[in-house]
Amino acid sequence: MRDPAAAAKALDLAGLGTLTIASLGSVIDADKRAAELLSAKARTTGLALLRLVDRTIGPVVVRAIRQALSGSPVTIAISGRTLNGAVLHVDAGLSRGEAGDGGPALFVTLMDRTEEREEIADLNRTVEHLWYTVELNPQLPWVADNDKGVTRVTERYLKMVGLAEEQALGFLGWMHVLHPEDLPRMQATVGNALMNGTPHDVRCRFKMADGSYRWMRSRAFPRRDEEGNIVRWYGYTEDIHEIVLAEIETRWAAEHDPLTGLPNRNLFNQRLDELTSRAADGLGRLGLVMLDLDHFKDVNDILGHHAGDRLLAQFAKVLQENITLQATVARLGGDEFAILLPGVEGPEAIESLVDDLFTALKTPLRLGGREFDCRASAGAAIFPLHASNASELFKHADIALYEAKNAGRGRFMSFEPAMRSKMQRRVAMINIGREAVENKRLIPFYQPQVSMETGQIVGFEALLRRRDRSGQICLPGTIAEAFNDFEVAEAIGIAMLDMVIADMIDWRNQGLEFGKMSINASAAEFRNRDFITRLTDHMDGAGIPRERLVIEVTEGVFVGRSAPMANDLITELKQAGFGISLDDFGTGYASLTHLREIPVDALKIDRSFIQDLFGDTGVDSAAIVSAIIKLGQGLGKTVVAEGIETDRQAEFLRQHGCSTGQGYLFGRPAPKSVVADLLSQTRRSA
Repeated sequence: MRDPAAAAKALDLAGLGTLTIASLGSVIDADKRAAELLSAKARTTGLALLRLVDRTIGPVVVRAIRQALSGSPVTIAISGRTLNGAVLHVDAGLSRGEAGDGGPALFVTLMDRTEEREEIADLNRTVEHLWYTVELNPQLPWVADNDKGVTRVTERYLKMVGLAEEQALGFLGWMHVLHPEDLPRMQATVGNALMNGTPHDVRCRFKMADGSYRWMRSRAFPRRDEEGNIVRWYGYTEDIHEIVLAEIETRWAAEHDPLTGLPNRNLFNQRLDELTSRAADGLGRLGLVMLDLDHFKDVNDILGHHAGDRLLAQFAKVLQENITLQATVARLGGDEFAILLPGVEGPEAIESLVDDLFTALKTPLRLGGREFDCRASAGAAIFPLHASNASELFKHADIALYEAKNAGRGRFMSFEPAMRSKMQRRVAMINIGREAVENKRLIPFYQPQVSMETGQIVGFEALLRRRDRSGQICLPGTIAEAFNDFEVAEAIGIAMLDMVIADMIDWRNQGLEFGKMSINASAAEFRNRDFITRLTDHMDGAGIPRERLVIEVTEGVFVGRSAPMANDLITELKQAGFGISLDDFGTGYASLTHLREIPVDALKIDRSFIQDLFGDTGVDSAAIVSAIIKLGQGLGKTVVAEGIETDRQAEFLRQHGCSTGQGYLFGRPAPKSVVADLLSQTRRSA
C-alpha cells in the first residue's frame, strides 16, 4: 500500500494541491496548497466550490466529475474565482478516491495556471486588437522581400481586386490590377526603391473586381537587420479615389474657365512656357493666335451679360469644333481667346486656319431663339520667327491682334516688326494721357463761336490741351491713342468737364456772358450711362441751365453695335435739356441717317470743306458746303462752320445763310484768362 505521506510530499514538490470531496454538501478535505489556491481559510463545502466555477464551463465540469466517479480519471482546465473573489485558472485532475469513512469520494489535484492563462489571454487580446486594426483600417497591408516579391496580402485586398492569392503574390502580382497607363510609373518607382533601398510612395489606378478602376496609394518601407541588409519590405495600399477625384476637380477648376470649359490664363501660360521650351529644344516652331470678339462690350451693354456669356460659350464651341489640329484653345478672360499651335509651318498655315474659322463664324449664332451675328479679329506670331521667348511671343501676337482691330475689325494680321514700334507709340500716348489726368496737366482752351450775321460771340467750344513737364502746351494729337482707351478717355472727359464747369461758374460770378459752351464727348463716354448723371449733377450743382451746355458728338459713337445705346443716350441728353451738335458733318458714311434718327440741334461743317472753298487745294467744295447749309436750314438746324480763316470764306458762308462760324478768323483757342479779357472787352463795347 502506498505511503500517504510520501504521496503528499511528491504532490507538493510537483506544485499540486489536493482536495477530497465526499459529497457536494460535505466539508472538503484540502491540503495546505489547495487551501491557498482557493483562499479557503474557513471550512467550505463542495457545492460552494462548484458555484465558483465559471458558468460557461459548468456543464463540462459536471460531466468530468461524473466520468471520474465512474472510474475514468480526467484532467480539465477550469476557470473561476477563489473564495475571496480573485480570478483563478487551474488544471484539475479528477479521479475516484476514498473518503475518511471509507466511502467513495472525488479526489482532485489542482495545478495553478492563473498567471500563464492571464498572459495568454492578454496576448490573445493583443492579437485580436491587431487583427481588427488591420481589418477595419482602410489601409491594406502587404509584405514583400527582395527575392520573392510580395509574399503576403490581406483577404480584403484579394476580394477587392478579385484575385486568387497566387495571382496577387510575387513580383508580377500588381500587373494584374494596375491600369496600363500607370504600369511604367509603378515599375520605375519600385525599381528605384529596390535599387536604393529607400521607401517608396506612388499613386496609381487599381482594377477592382467589378472591372472599374480606383485611385490607390501604395507605400513601402524596408526593414533591415543588424548589418543593414534589407530582410523585409512592409507596405500598404490605401484607397484614395475620392481624394484624387476631388484634387482633379479642384485642379481642373483652377486651370479652366467655368463658362466655356476651355483652359484659362493660368493653364495657358503654363503650356505656353512648356511648348516654347520644347520648340526651342527641338528646333521647332510654335504658333500663337490671339482672338477678340468684335464689339463684345456692346452685346453686354445692349442685351445684358447673360447674352454675353452665351455668346462666349457659343464662340468657344465654334473654336473647338473648327480647330482640328493639335492645339490648345484657351480663354484668357473677357472676350479674349488664344490658340497655341505646336509645329506650325508658317504664317500661311495660320492664315488658312483663321480663314476657315472666320468662314464658320459667318453662320449666325442663335441666342435665346434669335440669330446673332458674331465676328472676331485675330493676330498671330510664330516662335522663333517673330519672338525669342514665350513672353515676347505673347506680346507680339497681342500687338498683331490690336492692329487687326484697329484696321477695321473682322480681320487677321500676322506680326511684323513695324507693329512693335507703332504699339510702343500707342502705349506711350496712353501713359502720357493717364499721367496728365493724375497730375492735373490737362487744361481747357476755348475758341469763340460767332454769329455770322452780327459778328457777336454766341458761345465757345472747349478744346483739350496738355501742359508737358517743361510747361509747353501740347495739342490733343500728342495723346490721340488715349482716346481709344476707354478708361483713360473717360478719365480725360471727367477732368475736362470739371474744369470747364468751374470756368463757367467763375465767368458767371464775374458777370461775363459766355453764351453756350460746347464740349466734345468721346465714344468711351457714350458707353457709360453714368455720363448723363455726371452732366446733370455738375450743371445742376453749378446752378447753370442745362441748355447752356452743348454736347458735340462725331459719327464714331454710332459705329458698330453700340449705335442703339448711343442713340438712346443722345435722346436722353436731349430730353434732359442739353444741346446736341453733330461734329465733322459730311465726313461720315451715314450722316443723313443720323439726322433722321437722333435729335440733333446743330450741324458742324467739317473744317476740310471750308479749307477747300474756291479750289485753293485743287478741290472746290463750295457746292457741298452750300448743300449742307441748305439741308440744315430745311431741317431747322443751326449750322456751324469751323475752320474759317479768311474773310472770303466768311463772306461765302454768310451769303449762303450759315448762322454760326468758328475759326482763326474770329479767334484762336485760348486759356480761361484770355477768354475773360475777351468777354470783358465785349461787355464794355456793348
